[in-house]
Amino acid sequence: MVWDSFHAAMASRVLWAAMLAIWILLAMLAPIGVREDYTTTFRFFDVYNGTRMKAMLAQGMVDPSQEDAPLGRIAEAMPEELSRKLKRVGEGDEVRIPLPMLTDALNELIDQEFKLATGKVDDDESEKEADKDSNSRHWYDAVAWKETVRLRELRELDEMPAEELSDSLVRRRARLRIEAALPGVFEARSARSVLLTYGTLDFPTGFEIDRTQFESLFNQFVIPTLVHWLLGFVLVFLGILVTASIIPDMLQTGSLHLLLSKPVSRPALLIAKFVGGCAFVFLCVAQLVIGLYLIAGLRLEIWNPRILWCIPVAVFLFAVFFSVSVPAGLKWRSPIISIAAAGALAAICLVFSIIAGVFDTRIVQPDRIAGLVRAGDDLLSVTNGGGLNRMDEEQLQWVPVIESKAMSNDRVLRPVAIDDDHVLTARIRNGKFNPFGSGSLDLIVLARDNDWKPQPGLRLPTATERLIPIGMTAGPGSGHTLAVNTADLLITHNRDILSSIGKKVEDSDKEAGDENDESSDGRSPRGQASNSIGAWLSTLVTMQGGATEEFVSILPRNVALSPPIRLAVPPPVKDAAEGRSSETTRLLILNGSQLQQLEPDGDPVENVWQRTRAVDLPRSDTPLPPVLAASGRYVIASTGDELARVLDGSELSEFYVGDWPEDIAPLSVHAVADNLFLVVTTEGNGHLLHVFDHDADDDVSEHRLQIIATLPVDDIESAMVETVADASIARMFVAHDVDRISEFQVSKNLQSADLTLIRSIEPERSFWRRVDRYGIGLLELLTPQVLALGDTTAGMVSGKKAFIIGGGDMETGEVVRYGIVKPIVSCGVFILAMLLLSCVYFTRSDF
Repeated sequence: MVWDSFHAAMASRVLWAAMLAIWILLAMLAPIGVREDYTTTFRFFDVYNGTRMKAMLAQGMVDPSQEDAPLGRIAEAMPEELSRKLKRVGEGDEVRIPLPMLTDALNELIDQEFKLATGKVDDDESEKEADKDSNSRHWYDAVAWKETVRLRELRELDEMPAEELSDSLVRRRARLRIEAALPGVFEARSARSVLLTYGTLDFPTGFEIDRTQFESLFNQFVIPTLVHWLLGFVLVFLGILVTASIIPDMLQTGSLHLLLSKPVSRPALLIAKFVGGCAFVFLCVAQLVIGLYLIAGLRLEIWNPRILWCIPVAVFLFAVFFSVSVPAGLKWRSPIISIAAAGALAAICLVFSIIAGVFDTRIVQPDRIAGLVRAGDDLLSVTNGGGLNRMDEEQLQWVPVIESKAMSNDRVLRPVAIDDDHVLTARIRNGKFNPFGSGSLDLIVLARDNDWKPQPGLRLPTATERLIPIGMTAGPGSGHTLAVNTADLLITHNRDILSSIGKKVEDSDKEAGDENDESSDGRSPRGQASNSIGAWLSTLVTMQGGATEEFVSILPRNVALSPPIRLAVPPPVKDAAEGRSSETTRLLILNGSQLQQLEPDGDPVENVWQRTRAVDLPRSDTPLPPVLAASGRYVIASTGDELARVLDGSELSEFYVGDWPEDIAPLSVHAVADNLFLVVTTEGNGHLLHVFDHDADDDVSEHRLQIIATLPVDDIESAMVETVADASIARMFVAHDVDRISEFQVSKNLQSADLTLIRSIEPERSFWRRVDRYGIGLLELLTPQVLALGDTTAGMVSGKKAFIIGGGDMETGEVVRYGIVKPIVSCGVFILAMLLLSCVYFTRSDF
């Protein structure tokens, strides 16, 4: 009987028409291929910090001190129209300059460098060059560029003989020279990019991503989209049109009597017809998926056998709708009604999916906790909706300090506590997708004695993305706060922050006249531009994210930030140099593929910080985010290449490189103790990771990582670790399941899975949150989640359970987790229920 259904499907003209269409589609896709070349040109999406770029070029135009510097030479070479706009910016005018105009001008500089280096200049261009002013100069000068922070790749290219450089490498070198002159402006891009080809023709633009990223994009988006839309909405409903007549035709008097005369039960007969009906979709889907697999392997060099999982997923999707068509055909014996029933199910699933998506976007997502901080006994959190909440311990609910809004473009920085009574944060208007936002950026101070109400504090550097407390002691106003923006590290005294809200803090260490002293590199202590230059230059420096009145830049001249970066502040260590004991403040920066350590030469604000150590790490372009955490003894770092690196905390010497335990994909890492770390994975799980270093007596030389405990919570949003003073324990606060909080206690000398849950706080849900949980949740339970099978396909094909959106700033970006199993269970239960109903009806009815 199953074979009869296969035979009937093969005899269908629609099947052969569909096969012909599939063969034509595959023939059209077959010429698509890829090739790799060096990343040589700028695209507008390469610019991470457009405002800084505009301000830097404007400064190069109007600042006399930059005339012979790389910045001034590049600004001088800008096209005439762009030069006029940049001069107006330098004069203080508000001028809108599109990013494509800036990147096109930089690409012209690359062309000039290429033609000069290779001598490939047309006759017309030679005449134009001859007509130029004899005083004009080329934008690049080797002497001037020695002052810039050059990547290793650029240094190697500069040292290579010109005759050994290909045309692509010449252009690549020119691009890297521009990036060195404009630090903190561009996104970190791979040295090689993937170019699509069609036959012998190149597509007009490259992807600006390397092969690894291209494969990830292909597996996680291209193939699932084809399966979800092409297979799900074309072939599935085409299959419904063809198979809708199987059951009504079976119920014809002559056909049914002949079938029932055979030694087979009615349920077996119906199931056989159902399985045979799936043969049509299987035959079509198998050809399309196998064809795509071969094209991906032969033309794109992506041999991913997981692509073949699309075949059973697509047939499974068809079975959901066919399971509704079967009972409709039994009841009304009409192919048209069977098709209408399947269409009605599709409409219901689509409407319910839209409703669930609206509730998730406007009700649930704004309440998700993105960051936590604890000040004394109070717990505060920042939400995805740009809000800030405080936990009311008595009522067990979040009290809004800054209202969270659905679909808000505002961003609230992760709060930090500078003591038990004061918390710092900032609200960037329209800053969710633009680090500069709109309007001025002021520090927000929340004080316990003011009932945690927001108070404006110091003016923050433009485009600040993170605040980090450094060197705090027990006294109020002690220590410093570091503001990190897209291209600089800036610091201020906590006492100045408290003074900005009207609080007087005694400062016994501050000597008279310090504010007027000049630092060793020519900066003023407050990072202001020299008065001789003028207020216009100060404005340009502020536009670039430079120093403000109270925040001083501490970034050494030989260090340039290149997003995304990660920072960690190890616990202070005792330095007994010259017979005296003092605590040394350190700052670790995972900057691209280099781990750097910065230390102040004296007071962190009044003196220059120096790069004391640097370790080059292999660069990776995988979708995983970089992670960094530091305890007093160890540093764990990863550049996103799925390898964990453990370094000695004092010397930054690498003594372990290996896979993460149990193949976890880390999203963030937090130091709990000297040899204990909390790892939050992209899947939303939390693990305690122990660093084992075996003594020589153990006759084991390798150092290894091991998971010794797993937190009993899922869907972790954020985590915070707090060391309890004068005790051998640490506390961990974990936000999970939207806005729930769980507090754990763990021994600092943990050698086993000794993990204790102290309490779990489940805040009272709002009215609409209850509607979402019980109303929308019930609808999702009663209807098959066919649209969510797209996540299932993406997870199966990519082999990943989550992917990251964004992550170019200091934070981790938005995590999208695939629901792989839940849609399969939902649709599977629905199919079984409908088949059971059909079998019961078919058995008990008289046909």
